[in-house]
Amino acid sequence: MTSPEPNVRSAARLVYKALHTALSPVNDAEYRELLALYRADPVFHRQVEDVAAGLELQILDASESRGLVVVPASRESRFSVRLADIRAGMSPDQKAALVLAHVAIAAVFFPTTDVLDDDNYSPPPSSLAACRDTLYALARRLKETSDLPVDIPPELAPGWDAISALPVAIPAGQRASAASVVGVVKIALNHMLQNGLVRLDREADDDTAATYTPTHRLRVQLRELALRRLYEMAQLVTPMAKVD
Repeated sequence: MTSPEPNVRSAARLVYKALHTALSPVNDAEYRELLALYRADPVFHRQVEDVAAGLELQILDASESRGLVVVPASRESRFSVRLADIRAGMSPDQKAALVLAHVAIAAVFFPTTDVLDDDNYSPPPSSLAACRDTLYALARRLKETSDLPVDIPPELAPGWDAISALPVAIPAGQRASAASVVGVVKIALNHMLQNGLVRLDREADDDTAATYTPTHRLRVQLRELALRRLYEMAQLVTPMAKVD
């Protein structure tokens, strides 16, 4: 295999690789070579940034072991996810609840700003049960707060009302539905798993005992999180808020 040339085609190829969140440069020689070129060649570096910008993407991080991390550059980006785009067949309140579940899960993995910013900190595996408890506590806190931060979108309000009204769990065969708090968390974790944000650490017969670990991609994206105040509120209610 010939080494990639520093041209627009190679730049687009690298961005293409980055958009496939399941790909890892550890197992993809072409991906590794493109990343090495991106880090070593200033001209190619600019070409990759230009291609990303043209696609309304922003590059957050790049390493030869972890890959290129890209996110939508704005809410208008074709790659930006809106409530209307989330899981066809769900009602608006269920979609809002799912957004809150993603934030609660992130807070369980990174319960303080210090650990989020510390690249040497490796979050321990967390269970679905811990994510469930954090989501429910976050929903209750939001529901009982009269003066919400201005950066929390009002369209998320039906989400915390829905979570507060849901049963914690329903029979095992229905857990991956939005009819329970456990089900909403399970849907969110499955979505994060498919998009390279978490890894399944240990399966279990009881879903709530299954454990997950976050990827570097999740850490980098959280650092750029737009809903910062919502994330901070989730950190306050997570049972893992105290880190030694």
